[in-house]
Amino acid sequence: MTAVAEPVEMRAEVLNLVADVTLSAAAGSPDKLPTASIMAYAGGLMRVPAWGDIVIDFNGLDVSAAVTLLSDHDSSRRGVLGHGRAKVVGGQLIVAGTISAATQAAKEIVAAAKNGFPWQASVGVEVLAQRRVAAGETVAVNGRTIKAPAGGFALVTRGRLREVSIVGIGCDPATSVAIAAARKQERKMETAVMVEQQEVQTQEAETVEAGRVAGIQKICAGRFSEIETKAIDEGWNENQTELEVLRASRPRAPQAHIPQQRVPTATSLEAAILTHMGMTGLGEKALGAPAMEMGSQMHVTHMLDICRAALLSEGQEVPHGRLDLVRAALSTMALPVALGNVANKILLNAYIESPATWRSFCSTRNVPDFKPNTTIRPSFTGNLQPVAPGGELKHGTVTETTVSFAIDTYGKLLGVDRRDIINDDLGLFHDAAAAHGRAAMRSLNDLVYSVLLANANGFFGSGNGNYLSGADSALGFDALASAISLMRSQRDADHNDLDLKPAVLLVGPDKEPLARALLQSDYIMQAVGQPMGNSLRQAVSLEVEPRLSNSAKFGSVASGQQWFLFTNPAFAAMVVAFLNGVETPTVEYFGLEQTVERLAVSWRVFFDYGAGLCDPRAGVMSKGQA
Repeated sequence: MTAVAEPVEMRAEVLNLVADVTLSAAAGSPDKLPTASIMAYAGGLMRVPAWGDIVIDFNGLDVSAAVTLLSDHDSSRRGVLGHGRAKVVGGQLIVAGTISAATQAAKEIVAAAKNGFPWQASVGVEVLAQRRVAAGETVAVNGRTIKAPAGGFALVTRGRLREVSIVGIGCDPATSVAIAAARKQERKMETAVMVEQQEVQTQEAETVEAGRVAGIQKICAGRFSEIETKAIDEGWNENQTELEVLRASRPRAPQAHIPQQRVPTATSLEAAILTHMGMTGLGEKALGAPAMEMGSQMHVTHMLDICRAALLSEGQEVPHGRLDLVRAALSTMALPVALGNVANKILLNAYIESPATWRSFCSTRNVPDFKPNTTIRPSFTGNLQPVAPGGELKHGTVTETTVSFAIDTYGKLLGVDRRDIINDDLGLFHDAAAAHGRAAMRSLNDLVYSVLLANANGFFGSGNGNYLSGADSALGFDALASAISLMRSQRDADHNDLDLKPAVLLVGPDKEPLARALLQSDYIMQAVGQPMGNSLRQAVSLEVEPRLSNSAKFGSVASGQQWFLFTNPAFAAMVVAFLNGVETPTVEYFGLEQTVERLAVSWRVFFDYGAGLCDPRAGVMSKGQA
């Protein structure tokens, strides 16, 4: 039989079910015919040879027709025994029939039944449709819920009861036939004796079990409920229960906790230093919570503990004296590297948290070396040209569309000596690292704004259409509106609109209150006849840069009166370039400096960057009121 996943129509196949048979001979009247009673199927999962595990759905089983009784499935005249009817009763398939034929086979079967022969029956069901139920799947059928075993089973969804055969030996040797004929009274007596014996055995078993449970309860005495429950459920005897109670009653020796010695790793050293410095938050952000937990488990109370851990991590002997301990630790690679990594994390955190107003309008670039590099001015490339059918594409030139810039290296040294470690004074180390991070951002900011204010080659000028001057250039409603209009009106040499969108207003600290009022106020006082409201409200974002007012550092170009309007960074009014795309400072271990007066470890902090003016159409400068 082919296994399928869904119900399918099948050619007629007969499913033979072995069942119990009760043959009753006529009692007291020779004219009455013997009867046969068969419980063909109980409605559950059964295993049938050549079919495997199978279930027949009573809802789809046709039992309306009369059932023929045969001998050994012989449908010829000599094999016919009689007829009967089938019905489903109480979730079982019952076949009731009469041995009505006068064949030799019928006479032999009835005679043998009277002599106690255990006949069996084979019930034939014609399978019309079935489906395969997968392993583990649960189905509701015949008033019960059946879960498929490991191999699944076949569910017969439609079938027809065809015939019932009485056979000598069925496929299932466990079935038997109860005969009620000449030996009827004898079998009743035998059955009564068997029932009485079974009742006696049941009572004896119940008495033994009750004694076992009572003995267990007495031994446990209500003090070992877990043992009592387990003993009763698992069938323990009294000796086994008493032994387990004795074991549980013995006093337990306290368990000694021996802490496991772990060899410190580079990460745990960093975590321990950050924990000792009170920078757990930074450590979790940079190293993760599990690493910081390892660091805290080192229980560092002094920098000398870090020195010991560094020596242990490299398998070196730990000296007893403090000076020798510090000298040996500074001579390892573990301690300087850990301190350097911590310094790098503190420095980068301070660098990232430092303000950098140029990021709102400058485009960043990645350069491979220190030679002059070029980049394209986005608005100078022109539009695409129409191509005639079969025509050639015209070559463009980038000679006037590029700008050149270069980068340079900026750096400083950072160090810690043995006095800081012996005094457990890492505060200065932390402050110095953070100061170097802020200094790195300040130096980059200084470069960007020195380039902007220098206005090389008249980058902002009337020739580029990006410069406002005169009395009307002072920051105000009309001046800002003029700058916005000027930027939106930018066109290339071929009069193509560049679609530039103002994004950032850059002012010095002196102009901050006025700029915020212009961009955030709901109303602006204007001349009579003008519309009410502030049409420039939130037109652009605001950046305030103190370097625009630092004339002491940048000269008269930093008057504090000038202000700028920029597009977003993609249009590259300015570019800020970094070597190999590294946009943060680098901390590098420099080495051990040993003199008679000093024993110290140093790191160098360096940063490679540059800046340049790029696309003049992406920005507008206003001179402001002098």
